[in-house]
Amino acid sequence: MKFSKKWLFSILIGFIIFSTFPQSTYGVVFYTDFMPHISEGNNEEYVLIYKYDTISNDKVVFEELKSRRCRLTPTEFQTAESDDTLIITWDFVYEGREIRSNKTDLVFLNSRSYVFIATKDIASGNLSFFATFSEDNGATWEDIQWVFNTSVRFDYFIDFAVANIDLDLFLAYSYKINPSGTIKFTEILTLDPISLDVELSAVSADYYGDDFELYTHENNTYVVSTYEDAFTDKSVVRLSYTSTGTSLNGPTVYITPPYGLVDYFEPSIVAWNDGFFVVGQDLIEDIYDEVQNITFTEHLLWGAYIGNITDDSTITYHTVVKDEAAGYTRKSPSISTYKGQIFVAFELIEGTKLGGGRPEVAFSFSTNGDTWTDNYMGDFKIYFNPGIFFAIATVGCFAIVLPVYLISSKVKKK
Repeated sequence: MKFSKKWLFSILIGFIIFSTFPQSTYGVVFYTDFMPHISEGNNEEYVLIYKYDTISNDKVVFEELKSRRCRLTPTEFQTAESDDTLIITWDFVYEGREIRSNKTDLVFLNSRSYVFIATKDIASGNLSFFATFSEDNGATWEDIQWVFNTSVRFDYFIDFAVANIDLDLFLAYSYKINPSGTIKFTEILTLDPISLDVELSAVSADYYGDDFELYTHENNTYVVSTYEDAFTDKSVVRLSYTSTGTSLNGPTVYITPPYGLVDYFEPSIVAWNDGFFVVGQDLIEDIYDEVQNITFTEHLLWGAYIGNITDDSTITYHTVVKDEAAGYTRKSPSISTYKGQIFVAFELIEGTKLGGGRPEVAFSFSTNGDTWTDNYMGDFKIYFNPGIFFAIATVGCFAIVLPVYLISSKVKKK
């Protein structure tokens, strides 16, 4: 059997190339995004912020806080990752101090998108707040700015949220004062939106909750949170509002989640259809594996429409983005509206039935709270969309040119 020199040379080159490949999986890198917050921006665009982790060999090797512009294009409402912007690395150094981020929030006021970060000041061990802002829907961000150092030990910090009261930014944070957490407080800050200087610092007469969100609507700042009933030991979602920040001085309504199996429902709220729509997470035990004889428990999203905050009978309940593809878990929602539709960003993860996975930020839209879609279509008209014309023209060209080319080629051969 003879071997040509050309063939042997090819084998030698192939062996050299193959030997340069790494012989382990050390170079395998994964990415995951979670902790979404969505808010309106300028010019009918929306801003998303989220945490973005780089993972190698099952270890997080790099953490970042990023933003994404969500906007209407000729063919779709763009929510997918496209030239996302780095806001800041998750852990950073500020004026020589080592800072570790923990939680974030996003608020839009006076044509600016503000990002606030609750952090641990490593030197003092206390809770500190930093902020930055964007005037172009997250395409660029100002340098990070220190806002406030608290006297709260970071280990006792629970949660925070930001909205606005009148023309000022309004920040509230909750914490415990003993290891068992039996005594808890909420402190509030009002900030000048231009300088970010603290104008007022006070303790609220009411505790906002362990997982609360703030939402300003018609001169009131609404507070929605998980609330444990002291008499029944069952958790519900409490919705109230504050006009001063120092107390919950508005009417209160209690919303009952479908299952009540999670410690925190992480509710999010938006004004919708002359009322409010609240979306939260819960656990559901409905995924049964006959082979293993195991009932899996996964997160799902639920919604509640409140027509009147003073009347419990105006509450109607909805299942949010729960489809037939059992095994996926959906949690940590952030809600807004776009042209009358409910717009939810959330964490989507393969559940235990599918072997588990890493979270990614996903989106869903609804016109009525009952039917949900992954893509906003709005007033999309197929016959008047430039993208459709381009697609039809491209297909048409191939349909005409390709047969002509094949026929002409056969004629030339003859």
